[in-house]
This record gives sequence, structure tokens and C-alpha cells, in this order.
Amino acid sequence: MRISTAILVFFTLCHTATAFFLPLTTEQRIAQSTVIAVIEVKQVDNEKGRSEATVIEEVRGAKAGEKIEVWDDWQQEADGSESRFSGRDPDLEAGKRYLIYLTKSQRGRLVTVQSSLDCLRVEGGKVNKEEETGSEPLADKLKRIRTILAEIQKAEQAGTGQPATRPESKSEGGDKPQSKAEGRSR
Repeated sequence: MRISTAILVFFTLCHTATAFFLPLTTEQRIAQSTVIAVIEVKQVDNEKGRSEATVIEEVRGAKAGEKIEVWDDWQQEADGSESRFSGRDPDLEAGKRYLIYLTKSQRGRLVTVQSSLDCLRVEGGKVNKEEETGSEPLADKLKRIRTILAEIQKAEQAGTGQPATRPESKSEGGDKPQSKAEGRSR
């Protein structure tokens, strides 16, 4: 019995660790994002783990010209202190532009969805590729993102989407019919 329990715990921990280190697909990254935008970083405060930026081009969840703060993701330790999640820092530079995928942390702050892979450098109309070296035209990348977003929204409207990945900003209007249906089923 002890051996089977130990094996089960080992595989559970391995699966959890593997899931953490495997990069998200583009579709997963988009589905889990509250904000997707091209930003220009104005100021970086490494001590606080916060960067101030202006949205240059909106895709989801933020308007062009809007000022946003991008935070390192923090975790609460058992002793009450806080520490940064390793690998979750956006690694931004002041004066540079990025295509960025953000979600809200438990503290309500905008943080990267999974890792620094969620911050793609934009330079000369090109954006770095997510899972390989090189770059591609920013306009092509944004077009693909918007197409995937439209497919996700269409699937959600058809009832085949996964509500757990729906961004908070859309849940206000989208949840009303569900709550009425829940009320009737009770």
C-alpha cells in the first residue's frame, strides 16, 4: 500500500511540474488572457516587480492609449512573507514595445499568463515568435490572434467553449443567462 501511494504521489508531482514547465500553445495563451495588447513600456521598477506601460494597439481587454501596470507574479509563503514566482517575471525594458498576454492574479494585478514567453518583443513592425527563434510581421500575428479569439468566442456562444478560460472582463454580460438557468434548475 505504501509503495502504491508513493508512486501515485510521485506521478502526481511529476505531472504538476511538467504542466508548469511546458509552454502553452498559442490558443491556450489567448484563451487564458484577460489582456492582449501591444504595449510600450514607460518605466520599470524591478524592486517592486512592476512596470508601467501604455497600450499602443488593443487586441483584448485594454484600449489604445490606456495606461496599465504589469506586475511580477507573487506567492504567499507559509510564514506570511511573499516571494516572486520564478520564471513568471515579464522581463520588460523601458522604451521598448511588446506584444503581451496578461491575466489577473489573485491580487487583481495584471501578470503574465504563464511565463516570460508571454512578452514578445516588437521591433520594426516585427514580433518575436513564441516557441521558436526569429520574428514575423506584427500585422500577421495580430490577425491570427484575432481569428483565434473569434473562434473561441464563437465556440463559447455555441456552448462548446470552456467557461473557465473566459476572461473576467467578458463575464459580466455573459454570465447573466447562466445564472437565470441555474436559478430555474434549483
